Amino acid sequence: MVGGTDWAIPPVLTTLQIKSAKPAERAFKLADTGGLFLLVQPNGSKLWRYKFRLDGGVEGLQALGAFPEVSLADARTAHAESRKMVAKGIHPVQARREERESRPQAELHRVKGSFGAACADWNKASSTDLRSATVLQRNREIEKDLTLRFKDRPISKITRLELTAALKEVEARAPEVARNLRNYLWGIFEYAIDSGLIADNPVPPVRVLRKRNQANHPALSRNLLGEFLRKLDAIDTIHEQTRTAMLLVVLTACRKAEVIGGKWREIVPDAAEWEIPAERMKAGRAHWVPLSRQAVMLLNELRALVPEGSVYLFPNRRDPDRPMADRSLNALMERLGFSGDGTPHGMRATFGTHFNAIGSSVDVIEHCLAHAPGNRVRAAYNRHAYQVERREMLHAWADHVDQLRSGLPSVGPPPRKHGLTRTRIVDP
Repeated sequence: MVGGTDWAIPPVLTTLQIKSAKPAERAFKLADTGGLFLLVQPNGSKLWRYKFRLDGGVEGLQALGAFPEVSLADARTAHAESRKMVAKGIHPVQARREERESRPQAELHRVKGSFGAACADWNKASSTDLRSATVLQRNREIEKDLTLRFKDRPISKITRLELTAALKEVEARAPEVARNLRNYLWGIFEYAIDSGLIADNPVPPVRVLRKRNQANHPALSRNLLGEFLRKLDAIDTIHEQTRTAMLLVVLTACRKAEVIGGKWREIVPDAAEWEIPAERMKAGRAHWVPLSRQAVMLLNELRALVPEGSVYLFPNRRDPDRPMADRSLNALMERLGFSGDGTPHGMRATFGTHFNAIGSSVDVIEHCLAHAPGNRVRAAYNRHAYQVERREMLHAWADHVDQLRSGLPSVGPPPRKHGLTRTRIVDP
């Protein structure tokens, strides 16, 4: 027995014999070696066949193509490969079938099977209904903590232990970012399952991360705010744009994301106003921000610092087509020693606490903080409600902040009259 066949080895075929073979009334065989033969059909077709017998006694027949499309040399090459399979106990016909069936899957994995490719497809499919600011934040977090680590890895090879280790590493630095990343990963791997790339989702359960601290963002007290502002003024090793962003968060009572994602086209120079569009607001409602004299001065100084033609007030230093990194202001507070005492978002609470303590109108405070009425219709028509009062409040707040920065005792916001003089913002 040679190569899994019980045929005796006949004389070796030649191409001339094959070409000269004439069809007969019945099909006949021209034998080569090791079970390879040419089947000549009555209609003149000449078909390569390999007859084999596996060790278990199962006899099989494999089609290797037709002559002359498959030459004698090609037939012998295919035959040799199949003989090797038979010698290992592998059924060559089944093996070829499985190979053909697996090709589309292999091509899918080749083109779409990396973590980076699956992540990009999921991002495109899932970002349609999200606010642009949300998408930007998501992309920043993924790029920083997932892309560099997993981008070129086959998504089918990434294990739960690897994902857990990555999330724990981020959690030590930024717990909320770690929770966000786990949610992103869950979506990415579910998308990969739906795409046929993997069968199971290896993302660890949420219990691998510490329970979220439900406490509100810590807010600086009046005394600490003054100390923080003086340290902010004194430090000379930070970028001026970062200092300006922090001061605008304080002066406008806006959320950090609303400030660092601000665009020059949202500023209304002649009116000293900032019109933040709905898509950038947490509640999905446009927000009108009257700008104090101090805020206008900051924006005029900022205009000279950012590159000409910049879309963003605070363009990212690495990629000017993106805004400042989300954690820049948090990192600044940590650097100045206030990480346990307050956050950029907590500046809003400091603002609200101050005006509630001196008996200011709750409605005006809430509008300054973009806490619009729950009634959607009323909210839509009240975007500019309390314009005069809000402008007075933010001017009073800016003066109060100046007093805290100087270290002088604050006597509360001085009374203001309607019809305030507005400092004009320099046009681009």
